[in-house]
Amino acid sequence: MSELSRRALSALVFVPAVLALVYVGGWALFGLVIAIVGRGSWELLRIAEDAGHRPARKIGVGLALACCVYLQVFGADGWLPMVLMAAVMIALVAALLGGVQGYTANALLTLGGMMYVALLGSAPLLLARRIGDEASWLMVAIFGCIWLTDTFAYGGGRLWGNRRLAPSISPGKTMIGFASGLVGALIPLALLPMLPMWSALELAGLLLLVGLGGQVGDLVESAIKRDLGVKDAPVLIPGHGGMLDRFDSYFFAFPIAYIYTVALRG
Repeated sequence: MSELSRRALSALVFVPAVLALVYVGGWALFGLVIAIVGRGSWELLRIAEDAGHRPARKIGVGLALACCVYLQVFGADGWLPMVLMAAVMIALVAALLGGVQGYTANALLTLGGMMYVALLGSAPLLLARRIGDEASWLMVAIFGCIWLTDTFAYGGGRLWGNRRLAPSISPGKTMIGFASGLVGALIPLALLPMLPMWSALELAGLLLLVGLGGQVGDLVESAIKRDLGVKDAPVLIPGHGGMLDRFDSYFFAFPIAYIYTVALRG
């Protein structure tokens, strides 16, 4: 079976399953998010270990999962800064077990499992709390925006792209692909009738920012892998790589959507 066929078959299962979970919302959404956070933090720290670092992997994954659970149960309440402070201290102390050599990198990588994967990755939970009744369709719109941005960026880049966007980070990405992705990002405007609390201008602004943020998130994940000397995260989804590969855009798109919504709605 070709690589393209594997990607297509995986997407036929993967996309409807994700959309169903985000549409149902509540604990179904939490199940999706904690799977992304748990597997994603494990992949990040596993890649770091393969590159010769010694992060406190079990502690890092545990802190990531705990952060996700906390945000699901309590949201961004007044205790959150203290919870994060405690988690940072735990990660710094846990990294001491690896010794002094490479301590700074090991400590920051341990923290990365929580701050990058868990804190950013749990943004859908905070967004769903903020939006309330319209969360289901907004989640569908954002995920659709992420995937359509990626699809249009890939297609536009392959067809017309010549000038490289960031050759030292991701040589295959082009300026035309980047712009094409932003065009694809606007397609979920078709869901505007399902989101009566949003004007066309507000939703378009959200989708453009999500499309922009998703592409930046893709570059960030590519930079991390390139720095650690790997091409892909440990494979989870046939034809799509690991969780970090499949959800790289997600880690920037949803936090941006949450920040935009809070700024817009107050």
